[in-house]
Amino acid sequence: MAWMALAQMLFAVMGVGARLGGRGVPWQEVGAARFLVGAATAYAVARVRGQSLRITRVRDAWLRSGFGTVSACGTFYVYAAPGLAIGDAVTVLSTSPIFVALMSAPLLGERLRPASAAALALGFAGIAVVAQPSFSTAGHVVAAGAGAALASALAMVWLRRIGPRESSEAIVLHLCSVGFAALLLASIPVWKTPGPRDAAALALTGLSGGLAQIAMTRAYSLDHAARVSIMSFSSVVFMRLIAVPVFGEVPGCTQVVGSLLVIAAGALLGAGPRSSGGSRRRPARAASE
Repeated sequence: MAWMALAQMLFAVMGVGARLGGRGVPWQEVGAARFLVGAATAYAVARVRGQSLRITRVRDAWLRSGFGTVSACGTFYVYAAPGLAIGDAVTVLSTSPIFVALMSAPLLGERLRPASAAALALGFAGIAVVAQPSFSTAGHVVAAGAGAALASALAMVWLRRIGPRESSEAIVLHLCSVGFAALLLASIPVWKTPGPRDAAALALTGLSGGLAQIAMTRAYSLDHAARVSIMSFSSVVFMRLIAVPVFGEVPGCTQVVGSLLVIAAGALLGAGPRSSGGSRRRPARAASE
């Protein structure tokens, strides 16, 4: 749970960088930069920690990277859509844990515990209160957000299927390589050279996103997918906290109440029993590397 909380904090930083960088360049370039710097980050962390970058479960890694790339495209598109309020965007994109919980049983054979179901409902209620959704926007943008959330859930399910057999850095490097290639091609027709400030924001987006992916991959290798995914609700709380000094967006009473609901969901989830299946398996070290 701590790994997932760290990932969500870093994803919130990534979101801030994406918004700042997206003011001057198209969303395709923001996504490409995020994956490029993320790949370099994963490679550097792997070298420092002495982790292998070899992938053995190739098919599962490609499925995880494919769904992750689709999710990233939808996410950056939704955040860049001028007609969609930020509260609506956060709400739509944060429905991913619901899809993970629904798919964990048929795809992973992981039973959804009552405490996890209660935390799921509580966390989503907090998201709705914090974001104050109105959905007064074009239907195709909302559909893109829902599609991104579904693709993200599928990516998380396949990440859980991979488990701790591969190093976190190897999985993240694979995702970032696939995502960079796809979004670089998408950037060619709309390319706009970023200025110094935009470039710095894009670098922040990629660095924080790459570190977040490593932490999240570690989290999904250690516990049930449905249980871990609910902690992604905390990204909204982190985003609100960061938005105060950066954008001057001070949360009102409803945002505070919603944030407390999200924190309560995380506390309820963290108080539950740890997965015995995920904790028995540890990442292979030198013998498999």
